[in-house]
Amino acid sequence: MRYVFFSILILIGSVTYGQTQVPNRGFEDWPDEATSSPKGWHSYDESTGAFSKAMSNKGSVGNPAALERVAGHNGKYAVAIRCTKILGVSANGALTLGRVCMNAMGASSPKNYCYTDRKAGYAFRFTGRPDSVYFWAKFNMKGDVHATAKAHLHTDCDFKDFVDIGQSSDIASAIFYIKNPKDNKWHQYKRAFKAYDKVYKATADQAPIPTLSNWTRKPSYMLFSFSTNRYVMKGDKGDELCLDDIRLVYNKALSSIMIDGSDMEDFDKNKTDYTWIVSPDLIGYGLPVVSAKAESPRASIEVRQATLDNPTATITVSHDDVESGEAEPRIYTVRFILEDKPLLSKE
Repeated sequence: MRYVFFSILILIGSVTYGQTQVPNRGFEDWPDEATSSPKGWHSYDESTGAFSKAMSNKGSVGNPAALERVAGHNGKYAVAIRCTKILGVSANGALTLGRVCMNAMGASSPKNYCYTDRKAGYAFRFTGRPDSVYFWAKFNMKGDVHATAKAHLHTDCDFKDFVDIGQSSDIASAIFYIKNPKDNKWHQYKRAFKAYDKVYKATADQAPIPTLSNWTRKPSYMLFSFSTNRYVMKGDKGDELCLDDIRLVYNKALSSIMIDGSDMEDFDKNKTDYTWIVSPDLIGYGLPVVSAKAESPRASIEVRQATLDNPTATITVSHDDVESGEAEPRIYTVRFILEDKPLLSKE
């Protein structure tokens, strides 16, 4: 009978944030004054469209700043976006990695959107396929409203949020509709990226929710956008959404480990120091074969099998952030021992 006490050694090196993370993810870098757009991000100062000249980050007479540097959740700074009024109509606070287009007075009009503007440089090149996006947000709003956050991984095109979502250029999306908790405290929000299984047409009221989980194409760009209010005229002047500490998650955890094709019943991804006991009667057939499955369908697994001279099997789990050189793989180890004595190890 085999007894299981399996050790998982997890080695995670230092991570640098680059093309597999959003730029200025903690909003610590501000090239100009407090109402300038944080580095890498854009708002009304860089907008285009028929009504773009009517708006700025600084707001207007009788209106608060539409965007402003504020105290951070974790670091020194965060960014606040605010709802303002244009000719009596609510103008949602906006922040994006692309560009804001304002071609209509109604905020729910498909003529208003955030988009990737490649020619003008309002575009974030991105080829990673993260599993999830996390960020921190704090609300200061008067009404019973929802904020939005939309992260789209898309092909090499000038992708338009709200207009192009669900089309073939939309590889995968993480879409948030966030209800105001009304406690004026920081909360962390999490959402998995998902892919569409067919082409949908967006409506003025509802974006299609992606359903396909096994997506394989790599994107060319990411369009990430935030808005204070989901619907037109539902927000009030001064409604404020503070944002900080955005993180794209590349899941390198295993969902199971198999020994000679059978799942380990006691496997737990949070356990450490597992050992597998081998009967001396089976040594003549060699050590058991180790295999594994990853939680993320986009993670890759490499297994170095154990030998009698080196009785430790190593499972290395990589992801897109590892392939780009911006993170370390996660390494699991399986050590085999005889029922009555350890096997020789050269390590």
